[in-house]
Amino acid sequence: MPEICRVALVGCGKAKLKDHATARDLYTGNLFRAHLAEAEATTPHVYVVSALHGLVPLDEQVEPYDVALRGMRREERAAWGRQVVEALARRYPANTVELLVYAGRSYAEPLRDALAAGQLESWTLVEPLRGATQGARLRILAEASRMRVAARAPLRLPALEVEQPSGRRLYLFAVDGKQVPSFATVSRVRRTEGVLEGYQRPEVLAHVTAIREYMESAGALVPNAVVLAFDSRVRFEALPGEGEGARHGHLVIPRATAPDAPDAPGFIVDGQQRLAAVRDASVTAFPLACTGFVAETVGQQAEQFILVNSTKPLPKGLIHELLPSTTAALPAALERKRLPAQILARLNLDDGSSLRGLVITQTCPRSTGKTGGKHFSAVIKDTSLLSALEDSLADGTLYDLERTGAGVDAMVSRVSAWWAAVASTWPDAWARQPKESRLSHGAGVRALSLLMDAACHFLAQEGNATPIQGDFERELALVRDACAWTSGTWAFPSGTRRWNELQNTPKEVALLAQHLGAIYRERRAARQPARRARKVGTR
Repeated sequence: MPEICRVALVGCGKAKLKDHATARDLYTGNLFRAHLAEAEATTPHVYVVSALHGLVPLDEQVEPYDVALRGMRREERAAWGRQVVEALARRYPANTVELLVYAGRSYAEPLRDALAAGQLESWTLVEPLRGATQGARLRILAEASRMRVAARAPLRLPALEVEQPSGRRLYLFAVDGKQVPSFATVSRVRRTEGVLEGYQRPEVLAHVTAIREYMESAGALVPNAVVLAFDSRVRFEALPGEGEGARHGHLVIPRATAPDAPDAPGFIVDGQQRLAAVRDASVTAFPLACTGFVAETVGQQAEQFILVNSTKPLPKGLIHELLPSTTAALPAALERKRLPAQILARLNLDDGSSLRGLVITQTCPRSTGKTGGKHFSAVIKDTSLLSALEDSLADGTLYDLERTGAGVDAMVSRVSAWWAAVASTWPDAWARQPKESRLSHGAGVRALSLLMDAACHFLAQEGNATPIQGDFERELALVRDACAWTSGTWAFPSGTRRWNELQNTPKEVALLAQHLGAIYRERRAARQPARRARKVGTR
């Protein structure tokens, strides 16, 4: 199996020095500096990807410029992506390459498309911070930096040694749960040439999330002790004057060369899910009670492991509803969902919101659809709208609002105005169950949200940075007759599809979004000359 060559690509930033400098030093924005620090700390090969210059080595001199990928046409971004991938292919012609992209979607998508078109089958593209907002990225990267510089000195922990009738000794102590990966690892259950090895199951992510949510609360209490098995490198030093039986002293535990490394002196017998939750929890420290014993064989460890029990995790939807009520810094998995969850909650609960009561959540469950008058029951899945909001926060109109310092009120107002325009454009398709209207379906929700981003982009270019419902209605009128939400067929370039055949999969969402986007851009371009002529005539 060929060794993977890891290459980090750091997207350029708007903030720059006034004079030429190396690519490493030219860009001065906080997010660029954080992306670069993470890339250099974790990846052997690092480049800047410049909207103007393409692939740029860190030490190459670059003049300041004012070009952004988001301002380019789609074909220009595609050409840029091909240029960067071709430059990389020349530098790494015979390698299996993993590209780690520290940039927004406007950078990652052209690169991903270029990789696919270039038939580089052994190359992969990863976005380590995909979907995270700017603020979330900075917090995540700051925590990663803190973990890297953590001390590696042996731990010396106050402990109580208890000798049992069998002559075996137990060690009772407390330790910050975030430090455990530095000296203990998980013995994963596996088979090698038919022989069963290890004993631990994989992490149950939903279970871990549930525990982590609890640990991040103000009144968290975890009384159950974590059970750890140690090899002979761990030693107990009794205090002077201690006798037999139970003795006070210190447990000296050497650290591994890296978190969860195979040279760790400890193995987690019981408490894997709790420790994973502590590892990811957005708390500075979380001391845990621990019981340790020396066991050189996996069999001795497994004897204790079989007593482990598990609990039922919280539903994801409930976690999403709880997120807006939290204020502490969260790890990546939850941090990137907190702002979109807050916007979603406001859209679903605020008086005057066009989506009030329409989103299916744990506290607003699915009902029977349209009930008459202006009262509707929930018909849109929270996961669909949450994904749409995450996309916009990553690289759409909500990203622009966050970048300019606009608050949640402005974001909620923007999204509500858009969906109010959707409701007035297709009143017969509005607020109906997904099986009756693809407008309420995940594919429709996400595709229309992407169309909102495109409409806001064009309106902003014309000087309208604060569009209202009427502005959006004029934009949606361009695609009104192209939609088959409740009947008929979709006339896609690849062929026609019945109105209800669209599914909520990435491929189907992309198909619908690209179809509506292409029609919108074509018709908008066609009406531009007439609109400019009217403006001139009114002066």
